[in-house]
Amino acid sequence: MSSAMTDENKPGPLVLDRYELLERIGSGGFSTVYRARDHRMGREVAIKAVRRTDELSDRATLEAKAAAKLSHSHILTVFELAEDEDEVYLVSELVRGETLAECIASGSLSDRDCLDVALQVLEALEHAHGRGVIHRDIKPDNIMLTGDNPPRIKVMDFGIAQLENTQRITRQGDVVGTIAYMSPEQADGRTVDSATDIYSAALVLYECLSGSNPFQGGTAAEIIGKIQLGALPLSQVRPDLPRELSDMVDEAMDPDPGLRLGLKSFAVGLDGLLPVLSPDVRATTVLRRSDQTRPSFYEEMSNRFGFLASRLANGSLAALVASAALYEFDLYPAPWRLPLVLAAALVVGLLPRAGLAALAALSLAPVFNFSVALGILLGAATVVYLLIVGLLWPRTALLPALATGMGILGIGLAYPAIAGAVGRLKSGLALAVVGSISFSVFQLLTGASPLDYLELANDYDLPVRLANEYNPWVTVKAIAAPLSEQPVLLLQPAIWLVAALPAALLVRRRNLFLDLTGLALANGLLAGGYFVLPLVLPDYRLPEVAFLKTFVLCVIIQVVLLLLSPRNRLQPISPRERT
Repeated sequence: MSSAMTDENKPGPLVLDRYELLERIGSGGFSTVYRARDHRMGREVAIKAVRRTDELSDRATLEAKAAAKLSHSHILTVFELAEDEDEVYLVSELVRGETLAECIASGSLSDRDCLDVALQVLEALEHAHGRGVIHRDIKPDNIMLTGDNPPRIKVMDFGIAQLENTQRITRQGDVVGTIAYMSPEQADGRTVDSATDIYSAALVLYECLSGSNPFQGGTAAEIIGKIQLGALPLSQVRPDLPRELSDMVDEAMDPDPGLRLGLKSFAVGLDGLLPVLSPDVRATTVLRRSDQTRPSFYEEMSNRFGFLASRLANGSLAALVASAALYEFDLYPAPWRLPLVLAAALVVGLLPRAGLAALAALSLAPVFNFSVALGILLGAATVVYLLIVGLLWPRTALLPALATGMGILGIGLAYPAIAGAVGRLKSGLALAVVGSISFSVFQLLTGASPLDYLELANDYDLPVRLANEYNPWVTVKAIAAPLSEQPVLLLQPAIWLVAALPAALLVRRRNLFLDLTGLALANGLLAGGYFVLPLVLPDYRLPEVAFLKTFVLCVIIQVVLLLLSPRNRLQPISPRERT
């Protein structure tokens, strides 16, 4: 077969008795892409010709089956799969424009364009993932820009897509894809899922905003080593970008796929930042490689194994939740309790999202045995919480359990600032509110008295009133009664929400002064909120001495935790150069 046609007046080779090859527009190791004319439909198309071997033929067939399931404005449309004695052909729409790689090289994209492109890629991936298709090779060369303003994109080449529930064609451990854009699990030859595409999409956005791929260069082994160590935080490479954007990209590139930012959360976050970015600023400010300091042995080990800390923290909180449920009720036989607690911690640590669901089932079973109505209410609330928080922020979804545990120990006032510091802006505020509500409800249901540092009488006998109750409405009224009689319990979540805000904005464990400022503002708002309560509720008297003792202790705990927590590596950000 001819590889190129230069004379437009001379008919090109005809394949499959239908497609006239006009010119070669691309080639790879085992395939060539042509611009062709479809004489039957009277249109120009792109044809990818793959040389026949058993493996490559099967792979091309898999590509066509994957692409045939997809119909989206940001995904290249595949019309037909056909073959002859020599080659397998994939016929698709012909897209005119530049690849994203060419646009990055020319520096033609603004920061806002970069976000707009990333959002369109995420739209395409959401469509594909919803139909069981994983791309596995998201990179700038596989993203075509059509030249519109704002740019419109097409994601191309599902040639290495893996259909869920379909046996892999490649050998076990075989690595497929472009190495510099692989996720750590893909580079290791492990099983991949939709989180791999999220990682690669975030890496593409990182490259768009910084001007270069942080892993490019060197041998395959060197590139894989860089991938395992992780990239410099985007905030160091582009310190002028909004911190929330840099944090989101870093979280979407988390080496641990179980803790990686979810696709929907990533898309919603980028969409919210789109109006903030300038349509004029070009994504070209990067650090010279010579200015990037080599990480110490401790920092390399921290990068390589640091994700274990969040796993251990999640597992510990899971053990706390499971212990409260298993030891508070007597549904499970005594010999089962410790093994179940350890199993819950292990599952949540290894598989955060699936583990949260398993932990919920384990913990709710005794509640249903105690009170069906209460089980229904808590079960519904848990499902909503897992669908919203558990899917979006699995890393911190169990943090409200810490509020309950700290409250039982009498140091619940330390929680709002901790929630804000651990979470992002939205997740930190949400966790502060949920922690306050869960703590108050837990104390009411367990008959704790007094209610922590508030010194409120808890003489409602809810455990007795709710035992063996089958009517959810009766249960709702029983729980609502103390809340209506003691409105301070309803105002407490608002105080915790306001207190968490400065910590969520300022505490990043990068600059000690900003961290301490965030804690000071958070605790100032917290104390101020409680001292305002008697003005809002004339019948309520804050136990000032008890409150201040608890408050001071909690501030000390926060400062100690801040000083002991690992600092996020911050390398010099100047001098900078244009590339």
